[in-house]
Amino acid sequence: MKKIFAVFLAFSLVSLVGCGKEKAQGPQKVETSANETVGLRASDFSFKSVDGKDIKLSDLKGKVVVLQFFGTFCEPCKAEIPFLEKLYRKYNGKIEIIGLCVDYIGKSPAELKDFVKSMNISYPVVIPDENTWYQYAYITETDAIPQTFIIDKEGYIRYFNVGYTPQYDPLFEKAVEELLSEK
Repeated sequence: MKKIFAVFLAFSLVSLVGCGKEKAQGPQKVETSANETVGLRASDFSFKSVDGKDIKLSDLKGKVVVLQFFGTFCEPCKAEIPFLEKLYRKYNGKIEIIGLCVDYIGKSPAELKDFVKSMNISYPVVIPDENTWYQYAYITETDAIPQTFIIDKEGYIRYFNVGYTPQYDPLFEKAVEELLSEK
């Protein structure tokens, strides 16, 4: 675990691309004190997915969950989607991934169907409300996207990242594996 954290810190020095007002800082581990890493309780939400299914975060307790807040206009967001799709397929049923499209807030999920199809996304994609988006953006202190959160089996945010570069793919996969191995 310390090795993963050290690698995350090393990569945080690397410039990262994202869409938004601020430059991203790289993968971060959520810490509550100098000696204990617990994370923050993930804010619950309930939305309809593009394919009409009800998606409620608290229903996924017991699974590792990856959330990606993205925009359809955002090239780094679109670049991260194939990696998330790969994770979703690799850990078939062991993890859940949910895409949350922030540039469609206030619109019908059906309006996103063409985008989801064009990106070959098989995991659930929803449109969050502003409150949910702001609750998660508050954690990262920016509205830049993509914002990706990894939530443990107990519902705590353990890792997050703002922006995207493929260099972080193995780090996030290691973080997922670490959380899957926890009892």
